[in-house]
Amino acid sequence: MVLKYLNEDELFKVAMNIESQGIEFYQSAFEKAAIDKTKDIFKFLNREEKHHYEIFKKMDLEIKRIKFRPGEIDEEISLYLRSLVDSGVFENILPKEQWQNINDKQALNIGIQVEKTSILFYSGIKEITEVPTSLPALDKIIQEEKNHLIALTTLWKEIDK
Repeated sequence: MVLKYLNEDELFKVAMNIESQGIEFYQSAFEKAAIDKTKDIFKFLNREEKHHYEIFKKMDLEIKRIKFRPGEIDEEISLYLRSLVDSGVFENILPKEQWQNINDKQALNIGIQVEKTSILFYSGIKEITEVPTSLPALDKIIQEEKNHLIALTTLWKEIDK
């Protein structure tokens, strides 16, 4: 079924799903990491994802009704967002069963891809929501995701130099 627009329940399910998979992925990457710097960043990102999950959970509980501008969301975007709910961003990149088979650099690369997707998704949420109370939290999360992207990219470039 093609969604014409997302309701608040679907919106926060996607966001919480992204963060939940992030928690699991970064924990797995931390446990597998061979380089101290990558262990440190994965441990940090695991904590950050837990924090973001709690923020979205709180938004989900507090915001009774979010108004969207359905005319601005086309079918392709709706299908993309639905696929994020159904399969998750991490497993779209690499199936969960294979997470234990990757090295530090590969794990960093997956983190980079997911942070980019998260920034785009959360920026999309910000564009379509008409509830001003959610904007400061979304701005903060978007900025934190950008910082994560910078940290992951910087470390990715340092490895194998």
